[in-house]
Order: sequence, then C-alpha cells, then structure tokens
Amino acid sequence: MQVVILAVTLLALGVAGLSDLSDIPGSYCGLRRIPCCTSREDSCSVPILGTLCYCDQFCNRAYNDDCCPDYRYVCLNETRTTTSPPQTIAAKPSCWYQNRYYAEGTGITINCNECKCQQVCRGGGCKHEMVCSQNKCLVDPELLTSINQDRFAGYKVANYTEFWGRTLNEGMARRLGTLHSRRRAYSMRPINAHFDRDNVRARLWYDLRSERPGMISQPLDQGWCAADWVMSTVQVATDRLMMVSNGEDRTVLSPQHLLSCNEKNQRGCDGGHISRAWKFIQKFGLVPDECYPWVGQRTSCTVSKKADKKRTMARCASGNTMRPLHRTGPAYRISTEPESIMHEILTSGPVQAIMRVSQDFFSYRSGVYRCGPLSRNRNPSANNFHSVRIVGWGEESQQGRLVKYWIVSNSWGTWWGENGYFRIVRGVNECEIESLVMASWINPIVPKKDPSMPKMDSTNMILNSLS
Repeated sequence: MQVVILAVTLLALGVAGLSDLSDIPGSYCGLRRIPCCTSREDSCSVPILGTLCYCDQFCNRAYNDDCCPDYRYVCLNETRTTTSPPQTIAAKPSCWYQNRYYAEGTGITINCNECKCQQVCRGGGCKHEMVCSQNKCLVDPELLTSINQDRFAGYKVANYTEFWGRTLNEGMARRLGTLHSRRRAYSMRPINAHFDRDNVRARLWYDLRSERPGMISQPLDQGWCAADWVMSTVQVATDRLMMVSNGEDRTVLSPQHLLSCNEKNQRGCDGGHISRAWKFIQKFGLVPDECYPWVGQRTSCTVSKKADKKRTMARCASGNTMRPLHRTGPAYRISTEPESIMHEILTSGPVQAIMRVSQDFFSYRSGVYRCGPLSRNRNPSANNFHSVRIVGWGEESQQGRLVKYWIVSNSWGTWWGENGYFRIVRGVNECEIESLVMASWINPIVPKKDPSMPKMDSTNMILNSLS
C-alpha cells in the first residue's frame, strides 16, 4: 500500500515541482545514525525522491520546504498526527462477456434469452459470471450458417426480424396451429379420380398464379395467432370460388368469421382442426372479408349462426349491412399419389395440405425446401403440424440432379420466403406434405346441386358427425 501511495505522491510532486516534502510518508531523519544536527550542515541530509531533505536546526521555522517529512517528530519530539491512509478505489464486481465488462446486476437480452451478471459459487470458490436462461431460440444463427454453407442443401435461410428474440416453443405454438387427428383424417378414403396420368406427368411446370392470373389470393399473415387452419381453409375456398365463377365472383372470404364463430371443439388462436373448419363453412357459410375484417385474435362471434341452406345473407359484424353467405360442399380427401394432387390442382384449383414443421422452416428464404437432418438432429422433438395451400408444381436442376417440387403458399405474410410462398420437394412425401391433402367445391347457395361437383360416397367426405 505504501508503494502505491508513494508513487501517487511522487506524481503529484513532479507536477508541483517538488515544492513541499511534508506529506510524504516514511522515516528519513529517524534513519540517520545521528538523527538531528544543531547547525546548518549539508551533510545532515537524507535522499528522498531524487533529491535531499535536511534534518538540521534550520528546519525549525515556518517555511521548511526542503526539510525531511519526519523532522518535527524526530528532532522536536512533536506528536505525530495520525491520519488514515488514502483509500484505494476498489474495482466493482463485474463480468467479462463477449469482449466487454458488465457491472454486477446488469441484465442484457441475447436473442430469446435473458442474461444477468451475478456471483456464482462452485468448487469452493466464487466469481462473477453472466448467467443466462437456456431457452431454445426460434432463430439459431449456427443452424442458419450450417445450412447456408451446405451447397447440397438446395435452399437458403435468413434471420427474420419478426422471429428474432422468440423462443422455439413460441414459434411452434403461435405460428402454426393445426390440431392433427390422424385417426379421424385418415379414416376418410381418398376420392377415386380417373384421369390420364401420362398427360399430367407431361406438365413439368404448372403455377396457378400465372395460369389463372388474378384468381389466386395473396398469402395472408396469421401473426402470432395459431390460425393456419383458418388461413389455409379460407384461402383455398376463396380461390376456388373465383375459379369456379371464372372470375365473376371475386369475393374474398373472411378468415375472422371462421376464427371467431367456429367455436365447437376449436381453440381459436391456440389451434384448430381443418376438418371442423370445412364443416363449419359447409354448414353456416362465410361472409366477405370486408364484412368481418381480420383482427388477429378470437373475438365474440357477431354473425348469426343458422344451419339453414336457404339462408343466403347475413348481417355484417358492424350490424349495418347485409352480405351474401358463401358455403362449400363436403370437404374431400385427395389421394397421396403426386399425380392425383397435380390433377386436382390442374382441374379444380388450390388444395390444402398438412405438413410437419421443423425449426429451420421458420427461417426459409428461397430454394427447394426439405426437412433437413441438421434441424431434426438439433431438435428431434421440436416439430408440429402446419396447414398450407398448394398452388402448383415444377422442377429444377440442383448440383447436377433433377429436383421436383410443389409451389406452396404459407400464411406468414409476403415478407417471408419467396414473397410468402415456398417450394418443397415433390413426390417423396417430404415433411409428410402428401399424407393428407384436402379440398372442397364451393357454391354460394346450394353446393349439393352444383353439377360440376364430383360424386363421392360418404367415406370421402367430412360427415356431419365431425362438427
């Protein structure tokens, strides 16, 4: 401690030109064999800070800037005044984390985890560390880097601002939403469609957006409401209504109507069954979107529910105007054979499919997606089901190999993926996307009398018992 204080004092004296030695601690005159001298003698001195201080009687005066600091105490027997040594400034406890210091108690957010600088004791010792929560984040930078550096992956991923800072559990719980009952869904027997498979296979590319321009609605954004079951169902119905009318009926049906009013055995923004969604539209119908606009959460149902097929009008949510109700026929399941799905799209319009989602899908940016092993290996149990809308197909060459794909509309807005769409490997049931594919014919008034509707037996349809 004395060395530190001495050094500080030396610095101060250097600045002041060594004008006063009285405050320097230590023994000087007291170290001499004969401590004090009765006359003025140059030899009656002691080295101090590169100069000399004196211990003779000339120091007994008011101004004694060259006298040793302890002269008065050693030679004149004055009582030394005890003063506390200067307090050194103790370093505040801190944590060294990511190339900077954080004071004790400081909290920071890193992606989806909260971190705090605090004392940690282990193994008989204590030190300060940055302690962070251990949530799995929806965006994993290491996973994104691994995929983007893999030239055989076939697709690219991106760090979306909308997803940064969210946990993987949040993404699975709020950005999907399909409650998938395999027993109920697979009990529906696929329709037995007769068509020329060679003719369908010959069409290497088909995209309803360009084949039927203006008749395919833009991908919607469900937000942080687990309503993919709403969005995919309503958009397939909307597109098919426009196509069956050859563009004369351009009504955009209301997702909010389905979310708020389809309450029986549905969970709103916590998820729902697509079979029950189709049954609701068949039974009660939907009003146009401008009549019941999307608000992103389940609200009280403001449209009267009456299972009367003769009822073709309903009062809007505002209560001021009446608008047509649009109903569908029974929803039906399409064969898992890729050509059957292609034929359905070619002849009738978009179809609805359910797929299994892994973590990397949230970060999809472009290319032909596949449920890659990197994401599955990191999060083997972190997956769920998602309802989407297939609008076409195509193929491309990747690293010298031919890759066939589906063109699919998501429900996360046009900011995501390829303007709201993604492409996924076709023909191998990638992510189970070909396991359950559904659709329905739509007629605004009496769907069962639509002459273009295919004849189906009861095992093809969602029956009234599935309400």
